[in-house]
Amino acid sequence: MSNGFDFVPRLGKIRSQGKVKTQLKRLKRVVAKGRLGSRGRKSLAPGAVRHAGRGKVQAALARHWSNQRARRVIVKVHIARAGPTGAASFAKHVAYIRREGAGREGERGKLYDRSVDEANAKAFNERADEDRRQFRLIVSPEDAEQMKDLTQFTREFMNQVEKDLGRRLDWVAANHHDTAQPHVHIVIRGGNTRNGELLIDRKYIRQGFRARAQDLVTLELGQRRLREMAAARSNEAEREALTAIDHDIARSLTGGRYTPESERGGSSRFDGAVVKRRLRFLKTLDLAKRQKDGRWAMQEGWQDTLRALGRRGDIIRSLANLEGRKIDMSRLHALPRELNSSGEFLGRLAATLPGDELRNGTTALIEGLDGRIWSIEMTEQEAGRLPKPGGTVSVGRRAVEPKPADRTIAAIAERNGGVYSEELHEEADPSSSPAFRLAHKRRLEAMRRFGVVDRNADSSWAIPENFEERALQADTRKQRLAVDVRSWLPIEALTERHVETWLDRMNANELDGAKGPFADELRTSLSIRKDWLRSNGYALDYNGQLTREDAERLRRHELIKAAIAERARVELPFTYPDNWDQFSGTYSRHVDLAQGRFAVIEGKDGFVLVPASGQKLNWVGRWVELNRSRASIQWSLGRSRIRES
Repeated sequence: MSNGFDFVPRLGKIRSQGKVKTQLKRLKRVVAKGRLGSRGRKSLAPGAVRHAGRGKVQAALARHWSNQRARRVIVKVHIARAGPTGAASFAKHVAYIRREGAGREGERGKLYDRSVDEANAKAFNERADEDRRQFRLIVSPEDAEQMKDLTQFTREFMNQVEKDLGRRLDWVAANHHDTAQPHVHIVIRGGNTRNGELLIDRKYIRQGFRARAQDLVTLELGQRRLREMAAARSNEAEREALTAIDHDIARSLTGGRYTPESERGGSSRFDGAVVKRRLRFLKTLDLAKRQKDGRWAMQEGWQDTLRALGRRGDIIRSLANLEGRKIDMSRLHALPRELNSSGEFLGRLAATLPGDELRNGTTALIEGLDGRIWSIEMTEQEAGRLPKPGGTVSVGRRAVEPKPADRTIAAIAERNGGVYSEELHEEADPSSSPAFRLAHKRRLEAMRRFGVVDRNADSSWAIPENFEERALQADTRKQRLAVDVRSWLPIEALTERHVETWLDRMNANELDGAKGPFADELRTSLSIRKDWLRSNGYALDYNGQLTREDAERLRRHELIKAAIAERARVELPFTYPDNWDQFSGTYSRHVDLAQGRFAVIEGKDGFVLVPASGQKLNWVGRWVELNRSRASIQWSLGRSRIRES
């Protein structure tokens, strides 16, 4: 046929059209009553509901008549909730999808809506100022390059979504071409109780969005031919990325082993051959190993490694849009699960790139002393604590310790035949509060998602004998990285600076055995710095480091110099550290000095400069109260207090 559809006639009885319509009405009634697909329900996504959400019928119908030959579309959905900063996080995401480098030619991402090609981001954020949630979508058609107009596709897609949900939506979108696969970011307002919250059924989130997108792409490009489907699957066999074949392998694993299916002819023979090719390719990456009995043993973390390899191409493409950044991609590696014997590594921040785009994530590229460049996925909050490119950081794993709650759960279960419940907890500890027992139940729910425990039908929990050990292993798998900033400024800016620098405090033993370009620059900078200190009359101790007196003098000199520059900007007097015990004001911004990052706190009659680190770096724009003692500064934000020594 000229339109490219595969048509295979099949003889059968002539059926009544009226009967088909009757069956359709019956199916809709069954779906509306919640009888279709009621088994195996899982917990709901935040913002989605099972019964009151919109789109339940349409999602079930889309699944019921799914077409394997439809054009493939990946749809990712994240429901963001207003956090402590309110809807400010929503506005950040709108700015994130409009970032530089997202356009086809590396330009800024263009925001549009249902009718305007240049949507007003500020107006959209103001309308969402009191919203309780925000729906974030990434829609990525597999054949996006063949489509005529992604913007028109998005408008037709959202028009169909509105029909399915029975409600007009307030949304904006931006097309991104900064990865190998062009895609669309869509932001939908979630509303609030006063103007009507948007609740979307879980099944529509999981199936409905994707089904509607596939329908539109298939309508434009036609169904996939069998040979196109076979070619697409065959091409995935040797891709350095996580593919659909890998998902099939993962679903068939038993004890980390894959047993090849017997060849049964037809499509099974083809699929079996493709899977074998994939396994042989994974063997070349040291991710799979064939055993004597014909089974394949998969390397631990093989899927994470493939995800990192797939991200490599996106990183290279993103770096091409950054002017003045020359990074040797042959040295790029994903951060390993096993760090060196010291538990951390030292490196220079080479660049920051977009990471998890649904959550405003960041990919940090850090050049280590060994010459390799490590890519690290970071959250928005973690990335806010990084220096500018050129700064020096150390990266390590956070220490994981056994939780007291795990010991309590294990002790109660041991006395009750491996069973834990809130009633048994109250019986064992009558003084425990309901909130305290609820915290233990939440801990068990988290462990259930890792397969550590099982929940019984009577709401009690089946606890294994080695619960504490398995819980600690689960915490280790999800542990985050700890990033400590050693220097907020590039090392070349520290060698002849009239301040106390990180080079003056650095232990030269950290460079033993290091052979990378960054290590060579660091050795040279250390030598230049020590010569400069001696020539300017500063004393060094037997370790080659500044004496305490000279270091304190240089730190004070730098702080006063920064205060003078800041005073000209804010037009307020500077309050010296020795002249205040309490101070309150707005955390307006921070400045990077050789001795660290300092917060600028602007009060009614002046401003102060105080060291800032960790969580406090995310408090820019907030009102803070400071209480200064001889050895520390105590920060207060609302009712929470964080102490910094």
